[in-house]
Amino acid sequence: MNRGLEAVWLTPKSLLLLGLLIVSATVLVPCLMLVYESLTVLDKGVRHATLQNYANILSEVRSFELLGRTVLFSAVMTVCAGSCGFLFAWLAVRTNTPGRRLMPIAVLLPYLIPPTLGAVCWILLLSPRNGIINQLLSPIFVDGFFNIYSFSGMVFVEALYTFPLAFIFFYASLSAIDPVLEEASAAAGAGPLQTFWKITLPRMLPTLISVATILFIIGLESFDVAWFLGYPAKIYILSIEVFLLTRFNYPSDIGGAAVYGVLALIAAAALVQLYRHVTADDRKFVAITGKGYRLGTLDIGRYRWVACLSFYALIIVIGVIPIFLLGAISLDAVTWPFSLSGTARFDNYKWIFSDSESLRAITNTAMIALGGATIAVTIGFVISYVCTRTDVKGRGALDYIAFLPFAFPGSVLAIGIISTFIDSPLYNTIWIMLLAFCIKFMPYSIRNINSSIMQVHREMEEASHVSGGTMLTTIRRIVLPLVIPGLIAAWSLLFIVFVRQFSLPIMLSSPGSQVLTIMLFQEWDAGKMGHVAAYGILMVSASLPFMVAARLLSRQKGAV
Repeated sequence: MNRGLEAVWLTPKSLLLLGLLIVSATVLVPCLMLVYESLTVLDKGVRHATLQNYANILSEVRSFELLGRTVLFSAVMTVCAGSCGFLFAWLAVRTNTPGRRLMPIAVLLPYLIPPTLGAVCWILLLSPRNGIINQLLSPIFVDGFFNIYSFSGMVFVEALYTFPLAFIFFYASLSAIDPVLEEASAAAGAGPLQTFWKITLPRMLPTLISVATILFIIGLESFDVAWFLGYPAKIYILSIEVFLLTRFNYPSDIGGAAVYGVLALIAAAALVQLYRHVTADDRKFVAITGKGYRLGTLDIGRYRWVACLSFYALIIVIGVIPIFLLGAISLDAVTWPFSLSGTARFDNYKWIFSDSESLRAITNTAMIALGGATIAVTIGFVISYVCTRTDVKGRGALDYIAFLPFAFPGSVLAIGIISTFIDSPLYNTIWIMLLAFCIKFMPYSIRNINSSIMQVHREMEEASHVSGGTMLTTIRRIVLPLVIPGLIAAWSLLFIVFVRQFSLPIMLSSPGSQVLTIMLFQEWDAGKMGHVAAYGILMVSASLPFMVAARLLSRQKGAV
């Protein structure tokens, strides 16, 4: 590009306008279409403005029960996953628990298992009649040890596969806080528990609130676990109700689903604002100084072995056992209903790699994961750079709008996207799914890249500008080389998220555009457990190298 034209066109303001144009078209337009659908009805091919959709939904007691159940599910799951994640992170960082250095690595194992697969695994273990655990304990518990098809079952499974995320956030925060006050408390004679409640907990308050907000949002948008465990027992939450209204009703009640979507949109905006407010105020609570410090450890006595065994037992139960179980079933060594009489063979994998529909699903998944992660990281870098490295007015609005989809339930976002693109060539293709994935998970990219860019000292960019370097030159020669590890880490995590996504494909897929999670769902519905397990092993295997890459790179640059 000509240097003069580059200086004129590639400016902070032009990048801001580009970012606002992208997020307005991809985020605000679907939101507005969602509101439009909720305020109109189609009568004889003509749209009429009306509040009838709101009247229909809000006049039913069932609607308030549904919303209350959704909030309760999210709140209980948040408390369970957050408490577990915080406790084990504290044990790993602040105590002399054996094996604590391996905890941040071991906790990633359950994250490899998509929630869809996690729900399937726990059905295999705790199904009332055929669950392996319930069968083994049937002499003691006549009616079964635990019914996984229940509200408590939904909370249990969702919390199990969300707690690693809480652990990662809390571990990073605890590792960054100078432990001098905790050491002083211990020297003054306070016990570990007293130190925890009076010193550690108050200093962690901003992180606690922000992580609780994230976990609550995850609960609100939960679809996988709610569908596999709640739907058979007719325990519905918002995401399931939206799906049923649009895909199972005849004719589809798009207006009613849009009303639920608008309510979710309002909640999402409030939660995003809370998250931004808390994280923006983090500086008020910073306990990190420019001086070096050594992380001290509290001696928790004989309880250190209890802590160690509890953590690794949990990892084995939610990570190792499900993967081994899936592997055995995929090879027909274990059959379903539970039996050890099978003979190991590769028939299920042979079927997957010989079936045209399966091969198409693998190709579609690869295209969406590879292409979507690349697009999301590229756009995320531009938005992140504008928001963290420029002083242009309007960058706050750009950051807020771009982060908004994080709080959208996938089924709700899908309604807005369908309404926006129903008459376009994108509809009923994998490209609309690619677009939806990028919109939904753009915030993941931005937040990960933010931390990488903020580690690059401004003096290096200022030196480039003083030397006559343009913005593009500075980005290309200074910023990009330094944040490449963070970009790759963000890309790797997005790849994993795209492979495991279920709520968007179930709403947007059509014949020929299925992805692996949809094929898994179809085979589950057909009762072909060997195929389900084989798909699951393929998804875990595809995610593993990218998880390792993300971990190594995030340790190198602290990007994630």
